[in-house]
Amino acid sequence: MQIRTKLTLNLLVQVLLVALVVAALLHLAQTYKTLEQAQWRHFEGHKLASELHQSVNEATQMARLYVVGRRPEHARYFREIERMRDGEEPRPADYDAVHWDLVLGGRERADSRPVPAQALVDRIRAAGFSDSELALLDEARRRATELLRVEAHAVALMSSGAQAAATDMLHNTAYLQMRAATLEPVRQFMQEAGQRLTVERERAANAARDASWLAAGALFLLALHALFSTFNLDRSVRVPMAVLREWAQTVRAGRLDRRTRLEGRSEFGELSSVIDQMADSVERNLGELREEVLRRTRAEEVVRHLANHDALTGLPSLRLLHDRLERAMARAQREGQGVAVLFVDLNGFKPINDRWGHESGDAVLKAVAQRLQGGVRDADTVGRIGGDEFLVVLPDVATLETATQVRDKLDAALREPVYLPGPQVLVNLSAAIGIALFPSMATDMTTLLRLADEDMYRIKAVQKAAGSAPQR
Repeated sequence: MQIRTKLTLNLLVQVLLVALVVAALLHLAQTYKTLEQAQWRHFEGHKLASELHQSVNEATQMARLYVVGRRPEHARYFREIERMRDGEEPRPADYDAVHWDLVLGGRERADSRPVPAQALVDRIRAAGFSDSELALLDEARRRATELLRVEAHAVALMSSGAQAAATDMLHNTAYLQMRAATLEPVRQFMQEAGQRLTVERERAANAARDASWLAAGALFLLALHALFSTFNLDRSVRVPMAVLREWAQTVRAGRLDRRTRLEGRSEFGELSSVIDQMADSVERNLGELREEVLRRTRAEEVVRHLANHDALTGLPSLRLLHDRLERAMARAQREGQGVAVLFVDLNGFKPINDRWGHESGDAVLKAVAQRLQGGVRDADTVGRIGGDEFLVVLPDVATLETATQVRDKLDAALREPVYLPGPQVLVNLSAAIGIALFPSMATDMTTLLRLADEDMYRIKAVQKAAGSAPQR
């Protein structure tokens, strides 16, 4: 897979995981908000239920105090409680369960801004209670209204002077039963609302816990994917880079047969394929170049060989003979030794060419070259200087006696018959071999060769006079 494709997929996955984390966090925030609202409704429900119970108790308390003490403010407080409960009069800002106890104890009213007038039952309905809970509240309000009528009637009797009747009305069994019947729906409402709100709070708490786990799981997946993608991308880059680095070091060391061979469809795989193809091409071109260099080298060697050797016999040519003779003379001069030169000229070679052809003559010259090379040492040099003339350079030979021995050996070898395969005949040869010595006879190469040539002609003349040499 392409690295850019991996990066795109990893980026897409990370965006999705981040979106999941954000959604989980938003859900968690909404869940906590729901939990907070559930807790607020739970608190508000208890507060309103307590206020309903409080209003019943406070109205009863004021009615009884008025009946017992006949103080006008108690009747006024009774009617004020009734109007606040029905929403006809605003409640004080500091209104709570001990408000009237403090007022009865002589505390002056605060001048703080009162809460806007709103009926208690309307506040309860606005708090979002269930239908069954609202039914209990309506029943409690209905019974409280009936109880208030009884208490209001008792207050009216007390105002007209019927204290005994008013006292009996607020303390008899029927009143107490009515009051208990009024508080029973309040108690049931508080229990049912408390249970429902507790369930809602637990449900919200569970949802918050689930949202927390979801957010934690999304964060864990995001971190895990980040680690995995980092490791995967590191492996996708580091391993190919190591292979390419090793390949570069190997090539730098001179091993051009090494290949990267990275598999896969990534950019590094494509680069590896291109590098390997390039290396194959370079190696192939270098191989062709090496072959061309070798071919040229061999051709140059052949040219040099042909320039310094006779094409027919393979013996050193005159140029190479001069070089080796100069070296032998220089060495002999340094070491106080001598060099002998033998000038060889064949007798009767021309008739062989004329009678049997040039191929037979070439065969004779090759046989002569082999016999001359076989009759001397490896350190000696035998060369052809043209036609049927040969030159033999003998290093470390300082006396004429030693040179004469070599000449006699060569002369005997050349007198052996030569078999010509073409005409299938044996021909007899002989040669005139002249000798010259360095430094006893000459100290330079030109003089030395001239003396050897003159000695060869002298011997040839002797052979001709003795009748032992055939005509050339």
